[in-house]
Amino acid sequence: PSVPSTPLHGQVRIGVITPYRNQIALARQPVDRLQDPRLDNITIDTVERFQGSQRDIIIYSCAVNTPEQLRFLANTTEEEGVLVDRKLNVAITRARKQLLITGAPGILALDPLHARLLDFIRQKGGYIDCTPGQLAAGEFAIPGIPPGRT
Repeated sequence: PSVPSTPLHGQVRIGVITPYRNQIALARQPVDRLQDPRLDNITIDTVERFQGSQRDIIIYSCAVNTPEQLRFLANTTEEEGVLVDRKLNVAITRARKQLLITGAPGILALDPLHARLLDFIRQKGGYIDCTPGQLAAGEFAIPGIPPGRT
């Protein structure tokens, strides 16, 4: 496999946040296999390791396939009557320019805070409904952008 010929700007720093340590290695393998120095600005780690740092682009992989896994993803507490998820807060505030969240929406919607986040994303026109294969192949449409420009 090779990296598309489109230029990657060396100054753009990309972060991939995943909730599980095993996923770090799995996500890193295809990037390392390409041996392309343009990909050196990609950091893949857990949300805890991203605390206190930012990247231009963040890809947040929620990585839940069953409702039971939500308890590992969420870190919800109540503060002054308001539900707060510290891990989710850190994950979605690390991006300077762009945030991409991947996950199983039907499962994520079982958690009240993730459900509210999904609703917000849909209301703002940022929700893209596609399979992982479609995403990897670039076979999806971004709301408000004409087809063929993704």
